[in-house]
Amino acid sequence: MTEAQQRLDEVRAAISRVLKNGQSLRRQDREVRLAELNSLRLLEKQYVEQVAQERAAQQGRGRSRISYVGL
Repeated sequence: MTEAQQRLDEVRAAISRVLKNGQSLRRQDREVRLAELNSLRLLEKQYVEQVAQERAAQQGRGRSRISYVGL
């Protein structure tokens, strides 16, 4: 598992916790604010793109797909 894939899994787990428990947790007299859902969604998008790039590179398909055709 690549680092990007691991981070993507962690971000998705954090999103799941926020959706399940809400943005903040309250225990007795303390309150803990979790990461904002919008920020987590942005991170998720970035890591999805990074994982896709890594997989493409492993399969021999880099970002540049330029082919030159002789005239």
